[in-house]
Amino acid sequence: MNNQSLIAQLANWIVAFDAAQIPPDVAVQAKHLLLDAIGCALAAHEEEAFESALAAVQEIGGSPHCSVIGSAERTSLPNAVFLNGTLIRSLDANDIYVGPRQTGHPSDNIAVALSVAEREQRSGDELLAAIVLGYEIYGRLADLADPVGPWDHVTLSGFVAPAIAGRLMKLDPSQLAHALAVGAANNNTLSAVRSGQLSGAKNLADAMVACHAVFATLLAKHGLTGPSAIIESPRGVAKAIFAGADLTPLVRPVAAPYRIMDVAIKAYPCIGTAQAIVAAAVKTRELVQDPAAIAAITLRLADTPFIKRQMEDQERRYPRTRETADHSFYYLAAAGLLDGAVSVEGFKRQRWLDADMKALMERITIISDARLNVHSGTFPCVLEFTTNSGERQTVEMIYAPGSLKNRMTQQQVENKFRQNAAARLSAAKQDEIIRWVVNCGPMSSVTTLMEHLRR
Repeated sequence: MNNQSLIAQLANWIVAFDAAQIPPDVAVQAKHLLLDAIGCALAAHEEEAFESALAAVQEIGGSPHCSVIGSAERTSLPNAVFLNGTLIRSLDANDIYVGPRQTGHPSDNIAVALSVAEREQRSGDELLAAIVLGYEIYGRLADLADPVGPWDHVTLSGFVAPAIAGRLMKLDPSQLAHALAVGAANNNTLSAVRSGQLSGAKNLADAMVACHAVFATLLAKHGLTGPSAIIESPRGVAKAIFAGADLTPLVRPVAAPYRIMDVAIKAYPCIGTAQAIVAAAVKTRELVQDPAAIAAITLRLADTPFIKRQMEDQERRYPRTRETADHSFYYLAAAGLLDGAVSVEGFKRQRWLDADMKALMERITIISDARLNVHSGTFPCVLEFTTNSGERQTVEMIYAPGSLKNRMTQQQVENKFRQNAAARLSAAKQDEIIRWVVNCGPMSSVTTLMEHLRR
């Protein structure tokens, strides 16, 4: 029996994590996710959520310790985590963890890793180790989360952000335990942020948790103590947030398969559960020259609680906001069919309000199909359509591009990065960043990477 609190055990586990044991394929996956997150951030500078976040940070001010990706801006560590996290998340184009109970976006916390590593002048291999560690904790927590509870998945970052930050700050186990305790106690977000007609707050949800959790880490570094029984207390997070789950698996030894390998890279800037829907719609567009000739469309999706909750959210049937549109199965399928793509430009033009898009959305029916449940780790879609002439065709998309059984190659990851980075960085700068990430190791400096990312 271990007499230490579970939060203290977790702190010891984080400090003892051996970066030298990270397998080569795990390191490559971490590099892919790092490059992808940076690209997503570079593409999001014109998003309203980031503009609001930047204006607020500029009003507050802060010591210029850290960079903002794709900008000349420099600000304090918590503010940089907030802004970089907002950038990574705003387009809904970053990664997705597909677990048995909960899904989420662990790359939100790459903002923590980059900003803390820059401020602490850490090396590339230290950055990668912190990212792998963060993904491991995120996945373990997601696997224990309550899938129908009132708490949004960004709540997990209340643990993950202090773990990454404390590791890079080289806090001792006692300091780190207090950082984790304060982070877990004070950074919980209700899932209402991700239901109904969605607001810009959805894009900032994890960035706010990460910002506050990094501030909690700084407080612990300077002596603040946290509730040591934050997990197992009758009023702690295990009971209040994880529905009474046993959280001791958090501190099991790290071994294959690493949780980071259960993370997919999105091909399209929209909710992860719709990636196969979009891919099927784009493929259908190649078969139908005139989408107006389609009389009816049926989308068959897996019969799982997570998918059904999204299907039952009637606000997504008729999206009125950008954030709702990128979560609307109806809009995303219609956009793939009409435009042959789901793009950031389409969201900027509020394409879901156009008459032709609304008309096609009205011809879409979505049903659950338990036969698709046999495909784990993915969100499959079978798209059936009938033309005005009565012709029927079926397009099956089980593994969307970028999903776990259809992973992006190095070249595809680089191509997505270049597309996202093109508006803010020259081709030469893009080359420098790709080289840095590919060669990321003990001799590379995160400070250099962040300098490359300054516009």
